[in-house]
Amino acid sequence: DRRRPTQNQQPPQPTDPFVEHAVRTSLISFLDKRLLVVLRDGRNIIGDLRTFDRNANIVLVDACEREVVGKYYTDSKESGVYLIRGDNVVMMGDVDPKMERLLEPVTKETLQKKAEELKSKGKPTAPKAFEDD
Repeated sequence: DRRRPTQNQQPPQPTDPFVEHAVRTSLISFLDKRLLVVLRDGRNIIGDLRTFDRNANIVLVDACEREVVGKYYTDSKESGVYLIRGDNVVMMGDVDPKMERLLEPVTKETLQKKAEELKSKGKPTAPKAFEDD
């Protein structure tokens, strides 16, 4: 029976209840925690998880883009709110303050020099993007 939704009703969403439950229970433990999110285009976003929905779309607050080379990193100066579509998330996890202290903050120019040094030594740097297979 297909009914047209009234003005105040949302149309039914075709979702799998198991997937919806899995997303909700797996992300709920990360609420209000500092997360590092790796995106398909290779960017790393670090911020506090404020909310999420059943499609694993997430909202990070006090967030910025982080670039890491070896044990050095730099964060973008812009701190703000990021709305990230769930399809673009490759991996995410909470930030361990003890491990974060092992990294050394540097300027963007210094980070680029460190990346060139690693490249000249033949050592791998972070991947630029993740492609769909």
